[in-house]
Amino acid sequence: MKQVVQKWIYPNGLTLIVDEAPQLMSIAIGAWVKTGTRHEDLESAGLSHFLEHMVFKGGKKRGALDISKAVDRVGGDFNAFTSREHTCFHFYLPSREIALGADLLKEVLYHPLFATVEVEKERQVILQEIAMVKENHEEECFDQFLEKIFGKHPLGRQILGSEESIQGVTREKLFNFFYQHYRPENMVLAVSGAVSFERAKRQFADLGNKPWPNRKKPKSTAQWGVDPPVGTEAGVHWIDANTEQAHVLYGMSAPVQNSRDRVGAIILQQHLGGGMSSVLFDQIREKKGWAYTVYANAVHFLDASLFIVYAGVQSTKVLDTVRVIQREFKKVARSGIPAAELSRIKDSLIYSFQLSLESSEARMMNISTSELFYKKDLSFKNYEKLVRSIKVKDLQKLMERWLSVGKPTILLMGKKPRARVELKKLKSTSLAMTGVEVKFEK
Repeated sequence: MKQVVQKWIYPNGLTLIVDEAPQLMSIAIGAWVKTGTRHEDLESAGLSHFLEHMVFKGGKKRGALDISKAVDRVGGDFNAFTSREHTCFHFYLPSREIALGADLLKEVLYHPLFATVEVEKERQVILQEIAMVKENHEEECFDQFLEKIFGKHPLGRQILGSEESIQGVTREKLFNFFYQHYRPENMVLAVSGAVSFERAKRQFADLGNKPWPNRKKPKSTAQWGVDPPVGTEAGVHWIDANTEQAHVLYGMSAPVQNSRDRVGAIILQQHLGGGMSSVLFDQIREKKGWAYTVYANAVHFLDASLFIVYAGVQSTKVLDTVRVIQREFKKVARSGIPAAELSRIKDSLIYSFQLSLESSEARMMNISTSELFYKKDLSFKNYEKLVRSIKVKDLQKLMERWLSVGKPTILLMGKKPRARVELKKLKSTSLAMTGVEVKFEK
C-alpha cells in the first residue's frame, strides 16, 4: 500500500506535513502546539488546558457560535485536547472545504479575543471538570501516580491544574502564555485526506509566510519544565478511599533510545495487557477472577518513558495482583515472549495501522505522531518494516534494561487494610519490591 508523506517549512517556521489520500472524500487538519503541562510553572498550572477551551471561543470575525455553525453547515466536526507536552486543535471536513479549515485556524490563532465573560464561564466549566475527575477513581489514580513517580517535575502535574491555580487565571495570563507559546515555529500543521501537497501549501500560506501578530520571542534559557526529569521515585503509596474495589497501578521508568525501542514497548504493552488475549488479562481476570479491568500502557514523553499496568481488583487481592504483575515482567526479562505471540502481535499492529488508513482523522494522528515523537517518516511501508524488524531478543533486552534502571512505583487506592496481619504483609512487600516503606495517604 502506497502512502507518501511530504513536509514543508514555511518562512516563519511553521511546519506543514501532508498525507495525500485522493481516494477519500474528507480531510483532517490538526494544528499541534508543542506546549503542554510541562511548560507551565506551579502558579500557571492548567493554563495550557484553559487555553484549549478559550481558543475556540473565536476571534474578531467569528465567535464560538459562528465557528460551530460554519463547521456544522458542511457536516464537519472540530475538537481539541491537551496533553502534558502538546495541545492539538483539529478539524474534520469535506475535502472541498479545506479553505474553511484554513480560515478558521487563522481566525483563532491570529486574533483570539479571550473575552472576560468567556474566561469566567470557562473557569467554572474547568472547575467542574476537576471535580468530575476526582469522582472517577481510575482517572484520579493515573494523575496521582504520575505525581508520585515524577515528584516535583511538571510532568507529574495534572493537566487540568488545581482549583487554586484555575481560580488565579486571568485574561492577562492567558494572553501572555498564548503569545509566548503559540508561535509558528513552535507548531506543526498536519493535513491528511483528499488534498494534494501543493494545494495544501498554497491553502495555508497565509499562516506560514509572515510573522504572526504580537508573538513573543522565546526565552533564551530553558525553563525547568522543558528539562528532562532527573529520575523517577520508587515506592508504594496507598491512598485510603471509600471505594468498592481497589485500584492498582504498577509502573516503572521505561527508557527508550530510538524508534525500535518505542515499537518494542508497544509490543510489550500488547503482550502484557493489550486486550483479552494478553498475559495479565488471562492471569488476573480469566484464571483468577480477581478483576474486571486489566491493561498495560506504554507512556512516552519526549525525554522520558513509563510502562504502567492498571487493574481494578478485589480489595483482598491487591498484593497477589502486584506479585503477578512483577512475575510476568521478570519472565519477559529472562526469556522475552513466545515467537508465535510476537508474530501475532506484529500482524495485529500492522493490520490495525492499515485499517486506520481508511480514515483521514486517523491518518492525521499517525503522521503527527511520527513528526512529533519519532522524528521520522513512519508511513505505512516504513512502519511495517520497523515492526517486522523486532526480535524476541530485542524485547527481552528491553525489559531487562527497564528492570535494571530502578525499583517500581506502585499506587494503590481503596479501603486501607485494618487487620494487623494485612498491614504487616503490605509493609514487607513494599520493602521487598521498592526498598522503602509503604506510605498511607488520605
